[in-house]
Order: sequence, then C-alpha cells, then structure tokens
Amino acid sequence: MIAFNHSITNVNKFADRLRHARQLRGFTQASLARACGLSQSAIANYETKNRETAKDIFKLADALRVNAVWLGQGIGPMESTATLTGLPEPSNATVADVTAAQMSRWPFTSIAQSRFWSLSEDKRLIIEDTVATLIASLERG
Repeated sequence: MIAFNHSITNVNKFADRLRHARQLRGFTQASLARACGLSQSAIANYETKNRETAKDIFKLADALRVNAVWLGQGIGPMESTATLTGLPEPSNATVADVTAAQMSRWPFTSIAQSRFWSLSEDKRLIIEDTVATLIASLERG
C-alpha cells in the first residue's frame, strides 16, 4: 500500500476540503453552521480562506462525518472509520462502544441531516417531540 503525506485530490487547502465535504454531504453554509454551532459567516470565512485554520475543526468534522485530520491537514482518508463501518475501532469493541457508535450515527436513512438542520430550532423541537411520542407509543404496544 502506498501512503501519501499530502492530498492527491483537488482539495489541497483546508478551505477547499471544507467546501468539498459540505457540498458532498448536502449542507448549505447556513445548515452546516447550525449543525456544528458556528455562525454562517465563520463557515464562509473558512471557505474563502479569510481564516486559514479552524479552531473548531472537531465540530466541523463531526457535523460533516469526516476524518478531522483529513479536514485540517489533508492527510489520510476523508471518511472517518466510524462513518465507513458504523463501529468504533478496534474490532474488539465492547457492547457499550458499539451502542455509543450506533447512537452517534444519524438514524434516518430517508431524511438528510442537512434538511433537518436547515430547519429552525422550533421546527426541530417539533420533530423531536413527535418522534419521542411515536417511540413511546410503539413501546407501549
């Protein structure tokens, strides 16, 4: 296997990798900002190279479901191991590790995260309450 110490794609700068991952995941700048707790202007500044490094790299990587080292430095694979497998490494993970990994993944296959996060907080709370009510109803029988 050949290992590269630099990116061999057209996303060689942090700003380019951030934009690439955001667009690949279907986020707008505003919806990504909401998903990771930053302002839309911060996302725009990162993408226009007005800010060279992100102090919130882990928040961005988590929201985008990408490897933080790839996002920050362009080293290694874009996809994080948890994104690819849904399970934490190593393969001898405990039941608690697997449960935590499952709980951290987006649970809806037919609803994109970007659609959910693009809603206002009030609308997201309505969805959360609706799902909680439905789960309680299904648990009762």
